[in-house]
Amino acid sequence: MPGVPSGRACDACRRQKKKCDEKQPACGRCLRLKMNCVGSGQQRFKFKQEQFSSPNRSGQMTFASKSISTEDKKYHFQIPRACPGNSMTSLTSSFVGAIKRSTDLRYNLWWAFGIFLEDVPRRIGSNEALDRAVDALTTAHAGFCTRQPVSVEALAKYSHALRTLRVYLDDPLQASASSTLCAVMILLLCQTFTGDNGRISGHAQGAASILQARKNFGPRDDFERKLFLSLRGSVLFEGLYNDAIDLSPEEWDALVKNDFDNNQPEGQIVRFLARAPVLIKRGKRAIRDGEDLTHLTKEVRTIYEECKLILGALKTRTVEAETSGLCTMTETFMTRILRAHYLRTHGIGIAITTFFNCILQALDPSDYTCMLESSSLVHDTLVHAQKSNMYRPIGAGYVILCLSAAWVVTADPQLRSMVEAALIDYHGDFVTHHVAKICRRLERVRENFWLGSIATCSDECSF
Repeated sequence: MPGVPSGRACDACRRQKKKCDEKQPACGRCLRLKMNCVGSGQQRFKFKQEQFSSPNRSGQMTFASKSISTEDKKYHFQIPRACPGNSMTSLTSSFVGAIKRSTDLRYNLWWAFGIFLEDVPRRIGSNEALDRAVDALTTAHAGFCTRQPVSVEALAKYSHALRTLRVYLDDPLQASASSTLCAVMILLLCQTFTGDNGRISGHAQGAASILQARKNFGPRDDFERKLFLSLRGSVLFEGLYNDAIDLSPEEWDALVKNDFDNNQPEGQIVRFLARAPVLIKRGKRAIRDGEDLTHLTKEVRTIYEECKLILGALKTRTVEAETSGLCTMTETFMTRILRAHYLRTHGIGIAITTFFNCILQALDPSDYTCMLESSSLVHDTLVHAQKSNMYRPIGAGYVILCLSAAWVVTADPQLRSMVEAALIDYHGDFVTHHVAKICRRLERVRENFWLGSIATCSDECSF
């Protein structure tokens, strides 16, 4: 069944026999007409029957596909050998197009959400929960890239993916499979485009439950190590304010410790953050019971000082990358990726340091130095949000987390007003946000990081 190239025009231009500029993530014609653009710039193939395989369970004949596009080979994507039909081939092709490294970083799923996505195409067709999740994500992402409101089709596919995932989770063998865990992660990503990114999803909690049910909590192979690089952030940041994610210190460490960045500053500072959920619970209990806070304060202060040192290294690395870029007329793909990566990890480092500053202030309200440093961290976050504008919308989605940390740590009316304005701006990149939901979520985070020592007040959230 050899493949014959059939062009790179998008589906809409093909159907209407219009000239397509083949740009990604969406062609100019679809953007102008606000149409859903699927397949722009992707090499397609028309398959000619070469030989029959044995009938499948439904009695239908299936064929083995032997053709992979040049772009797929370049990034080691593998289209499944036994495709159920044209729909599976189309799904794989659309997903590969969404995660190609050459796609603009502002819309690139691979850049925004993790390198594990490169290994997903070869798993399509082997796990229905994963297939449904990929279909939902690809559809929602395509609509988002063409600035369309969330479609009924995208919501229906997301709902179908959830139902399929529940079936798989009821099967102990399937529930522990890498592809099922990957489906959970992809549905987390899907929420970015379906409007659920402002609330607790439950998917991160579900992922934590799956991991706890397995014999070994940490990653079991190279694919899972890549997956954990992205999954750990979702589970960890939700675990900071969702008490239902109740992991032991050893489980938190196994979740975040990763061979890919274990010796890098970003990996080191995330491992410190993994100690926060347990410290928060200890601090809330100690304050409630009137215990001596001296030992716990010292422990948190040590971590905070370590985070500041790592943050300094992250900042230096970012500044050096920005400076070197000014002296280079032409930059390579890797140079552009590294500069964006350094900027992102610096921003996340600011957020993590800010969180520990908040915990320390709750334990020791008389620490005036810590209070002054919190203002500096908020200013740094606002500057970072400005620098990250070039990667909006998807490539800078993490900035919402950074701004949330800044909102939590400051009580200064002027600073908080500036942070709220930036939060409104960044939330506006995605689906229509509900101010009340955002406010409630921020108050929950704020209450946890202040260890319950300050009362939440919904009217403090002015946006």
